Amino acid sequence: MLEAFWGLSGKPFDKSIKPDQLFMSNAVKELLSRLDYLKQHRGLMLITGQPGTGKTTVLRTFIAQLSELSYKSFYVPLATVNVLDFYRQLNQKLGGEKYHYKAQLFESIQYHIKDLVSNTKKIPVIIFDEAHLLKNENFTELQILLNFNMDSTDPALVILAGQPHLADRLMRPILKSFYQRIILKYQLLPLQKDEVQLFIEHQLKLNGCNQSPFSPSAIEAIFKNTAGVPRLVATLAIHTMTLGMMQKTDSLTEEHVFQATHEL
Repeated sequence: MLEAFWGLSGKPFDKSIKPDQLFMSNAVKELLSRLDYLKQHRGLMLITGQPGTGKTTVLRTFIAQLSELSYKSFYVPLATVNVLDFYRQLNQKLGGEKYHYKAQLFESIQYHIKDLVSNTKKIPVIIFDEAHLLKNENFTELQILLNFNMDSTDPALVILAGQPHLADRLMRPILKSFYQRIILKYQLLPLQKDEVQLFIEHQLKLNGCNQSPFSPSAIEAIFKNTAGVPRLVATLAIHTMTLGMMQKTDSLTEEHVFQATHEL
């Protein structure tokens, strides 16, 4: 009903948006630029951002842009696992056989990373999402796992993505050595005020709506109530459009946003 009322060809603000349809905010452009730098130099990168800022979506776009002939990606959505489970999950993602002992898993993980680079001529891209949930000892183990040729080479791109407090954790003395090995750090910020309007218009145009129903005051209200976090902007925009449909109006105002806010 929402699509029919607003003349849309599909569901707006869908989280399964194609990588080439991603809204390119200034922050997203900067993050993709730094990821491109990581391609050239390899090593370890830390990406932080509030929930809903689009870290995983940007990483999905980055992976989609990589040549399958030169790169092989591994997405590891780890949580609060112990060291052995950390090894097992990473080894499984890399295609290793099942082992029971840490030493065997360690050798298997390093073997598969080196095999990709040396024999298949592909650079591994390993992404640890929700990394703020990892235990401190897992960061220590990751540091050891990434030690190749007496810590003289970086055969893979390794990306840690998590919430902002992850950076604070990694700066503590207990993890100082690991933190020093991070060659790139970036915090993905929410949309700026002017980008909120562009983001909404972009999403609507993807679904056949070239004339946004949101008034300037509505956009201002959406920004104030979401602080520019894309996921919240999308949710509030959908609620506001739904309210407008129920009231059979073709123009959405600050009052519509205010009413819709109470439904979040």
